Amino acid sequence: MMNLHSKFSPGRAIAVIGFALMLVYAQSANAAHKIDHRYTVWGEIKYEDDTPAAEVVVQLTVKDGKPMGEVKADYRGRYRVVLHVHSRDVYKVFDMRVNNVTRKVRLLFSPNDRQTERGQRVDLVIKREGEFEAPAIQTQ
Repeated sequence: MMNLHSKFSPGRAIAVIGFALMLVYAQSANAAHKIDHRYTVWGEIKYEDDTPAAEVVVQLTVKDGKPMGEVKADYRGRYRVVLHVHSRDVYKVFDMRVNNVTRKVRLLFSPNDRQTERGQRVDLVIKREGEFEAPAIQTQ
């Protein structure tokens, strides 16, 4: 005869519930980043002397200043930010800011294409922190 307490212990029940919650969370996180809801912005940040701008912060904001994403460039000045977008966001403009440079970037993709990875490369040349002049705005 089986002992019911060994089969359905509180520890085992908690583990099963935890695993079930993990599966539900993983599915919802995956849905939020399906290929037609994902837009990747990547590129390189360099200083005016062509050296990599290592570990500078890259900020992406929409028109009202609401943050879309933020990431720190690696030691080579390379960065990658994955944004959550919808088809209605096509042609929206966001600001990409690094130190004293702001670049206006337009989201460009085909809203009907739900299979091709969406995104674009945006490279910036910036002044070193502390070498500020009037803020520069570049357009793409």
